[in-house]
Amino acid sequence: MQPIGLTLRTLREESGMSQIEVAQWLSKKIKPISPKTVSAWERSLNMPNAEQLLYLCELYKVDNVRVTFLGKERGLNELGVRKLQEYAALLEESSRYAYKPEPEPVRTLRLYNLPVSAGVGEYLDNDDYELIEVDATVPQIADYGVRVSGDSMYPRFTDQQVVWVHAQPYVESGEIGIFYYQGGAYIKKFEQDSDGPRLISINPDYGPVRINDTDGFRVFGKVVG
Repeated sequence: MQPIGLTLRTLREESGMSQIEVAQWLSKKIKPISPKTVSAWERSLNMPNAEQLLYLCELYKVDNVRVTFLGKERGLNELGVRKLQEYAALLEESSRYAYKPEPEPVRTLRLYNLPVSAGVGEYLDNDDYELIEVDATVPQIADYGVRVSGDSMYPRFTDQQVVWVHAQPYVESGEIGIFYYQGGAYIKKFEQDSDGPRLISINPDYGPVRINDTDGFRVFGKVVG
């Protein structure tokens, strides 16, 4: 097998350039490189990085980097390299060997059929949901979806809009979440002040809900989309 260093030397000599000229050309394209570095590459004492190798291929007019270096590493002569290039071109033209990305895995989430209220609470903690297929617009952190009922969170959320929730037992003050309180489920903004927790509506027509009985209060999760 022919070392990459020897291939680089052969390509340079075929181009009619000296190591000094190669170093000067590369120094103008990227960072300064000395002739000693070029010499070390050609003696396989070290190797150019990916960026340097691509520029060397541009300088030496190497059309097919993979085939050229693979062919010479395998000890092929010029005719062998050309045959390898021809075969590679045939493979690339054939749809049989074309790269096909793996299909995105199907992602399904629960969408609860009973809505969470933006007005009067609806019960959420049950098994009444359907599994729906979702796309990349739904945040990866989302665990399930709920449908909004009412207009107390308008204009941020509208009636019958689906929102996506990350299941967690807490939210920070100022965050919007899904909450259980006094037998119902609500979508509200949570606030904590000196008087205790409360649930806030975005629509100014609705007043805050003060949480007086924390034993009957539960956080289902944080709204993430």
